[in-house]
Amino acid sequence: MTFRNAFALCALGTVLTLTACGNETSATGSADQSASLSQQAESAEGSADDHVSEQGLSAALPTTPLNRDALFGLVAETVKETAPCPFLSDTTAVATAETNYVLVRREVSNEECRWSRNAGFSVVVSVASAATATPLKDRDYNLDAPPVVKGQPGPGDAAFILYDTAWEKERPYAMGFEQDEKLVTIFVTGLETDPVRLAATAEEVAAKLPTAPTTEKQFREIVPALEFCEIWSDESVGSMIGATPEDGLHSAVYGAAGCKWSSGYGANAKSVTLARYGQGDTSLDRMLEIGGEAISGLGDRAVVLTRVASDGYLGDSAIWVDVGEHQFNITLSGTIPNHAAVAETLARNLFSRI
Repeated sequence: MTFRNAFALCALGTVLTLTACGNETSATGSADQSASLSQQAESAEGSADDHVSEQGLSAALPTTPLNRDALFGLVAETVKETAPCPFLSDTTAVATAETNYVLVRREVSNEECRWSRNAGFSVVVSVASAATATPLKDRDYNLDAPPVVKGQPGPGDAAFILYDTAWEKERPYAMGFEQDEKLVTIFVTGLETDPVRLAATAEEVAAKLPTAPTTEKQFREIVPALEFCEIWSDESVGSMIGATPEDGLHSAVYGAAGCKWSSGYGANAKSVTLARYGQGDTSLDRMLEIGGEAISGLGDRAVVLTRVASDGYLGDSAIWVDVGEHQFNITLSGTIPNHAAVAETLARNLFSRI
């Protein structure tokens, strides 16, 4: 299951059954229950237009245009590479491991360079003060199996290779040596290596280290074409929901294409979620069947569904907007007055800017 579908299912589950996302009351009851829910929401909220007019909510939101193709995921993300490692080439680093995986240079500094497929498969070479660094022999691969330490002729001083014995077989995973009062360590995680590969990497580091250029610490970055958390600032969202940075308002990436703004805890919790999915991930017809209402003038088709607060549940409103092959969801939950009005204001602001 993709992340996108997982979040879509949770968004749909929020409506179809409260127990799916931490609530207790089913929203899939009879038509009378759905009608009652809609009537309660209408009574509690009044007219969305009246609310927006009275509160001037739209004035708090930015009006700067958005890149439509970027919003719809049609522009490729940008990869910001690091500078080369100052003491080891990519070719030698990747050759340290025996693997068909693509190992990418992800972190560089004068203290550490890291190449990896992901967090579990990596080659890390570090340089630290020999006087203060943790001895390599104390860096077990498996905590329950102390390594076997075998001395090597070089490079530098005190060179040796560590072997893991957790599987009743000596498997090399690291090499270290000292040079110019520095401890150099080569550590391979999740990948196969051997003494010849480790030694070749060690020899190159030993040769390059004395003249290595100064390099600031840097990480490989994947920069999306559009930062969803920059569509609305924390301050503008806060003004919509009555929260400030002092209240703990913060934003964080949500799924593959989205952002979530959150503030408070427990009975004071508030949140706004914006996410892009594929059209059809949530059935708008089903939303109408369980009490949703159609909204005109938003995308190709739009539906809002509100659940009022009850029995300790703080209530929420969710808007789904179909546009071309995409579907956008905006969900407000918690102690926010007039959920539906605020959600619609956010949706209209979003689509007015493309």
